[in-house]
Amino acid sequence: MIIEQNFLTPEQVARFLQVHVLTVYSYIRMGKMDAVRLGRRYRISTQDLENFVRRNRTRIGPTGLK
Repeated sequence: MIIEQNFLTPEQVARFLQVHVLTVYSYIRMGKMDAVRLGRRYRISTQDLENFVRRNRTRIGPTGLK
């Protein structure tokens, strides 16, 4: 249920991912990261952040990065 989800600010997500906050806004604008817009501000659910990380995971094969 959506009411039970926790939401993070783009700044919190940027700290977690260790990227610049403008990178997070870019991911949102490009549709790479789901977010909820409340007025003029964005919020990212922890579930959407987990999905983003899962979709962007890099696997290392026997010959290096794939």
